[in-house]
Amino acid sequence: MANNRLSDLIHILVYIEMHDHKKLTSELIASSLNTNPSLTRRMMGQLKRAGLLETTQGTACPRLTRSPKEITISDVYMATCPDSPLLKVDKNTSKECQVGQVIPTILNKYYLEIQSTTESKMRKITIADIIDDVQMDIEHHQGRNKLFAEIDN
Repeated sequence: MANNRLSDLIHILVYIEMHDHKKLTSELIASSLNTNPSLTRRMMGQLKRAGLLETTQGTACPRLTRSPKEITISDVYMATCPDSPLLKVDKNTSKECQVGQVIPTILNKYYLEIQSTTESKMRKITIADIIDDVQMDIEHHQGRNKLFAEIDN
């Protein structure tokens, strides 16, 4: 099963940067993630331990520790403390079947290649890239909403 922690951590960083200098409670950030504040605080703790986020207890002013241009998806991925690869080979296959005997080794070779390619791409995508895309998409939707409002009138 896929883990959505990476997307949630990226979401938090993007949200905080896009609302810079505003009071951002864990409740407010959690509402954007559609989750609870306690889980949001734990995820923010992960980002803080990874050196990506500054928080001060008792204040609602979280901040990125570096420019969004300097924080990569790889940095955020490492904050998830990945203890296993993205794709995991099922090694519990039949040793009495010719396919079952060799498929774990064959798949592992391909999965390692996929892991390497993915990690390389993650090092090239920054939080700033994602913020730019989010802002463009928001502006596009706002423009469409205005157009529909004008058509309805």
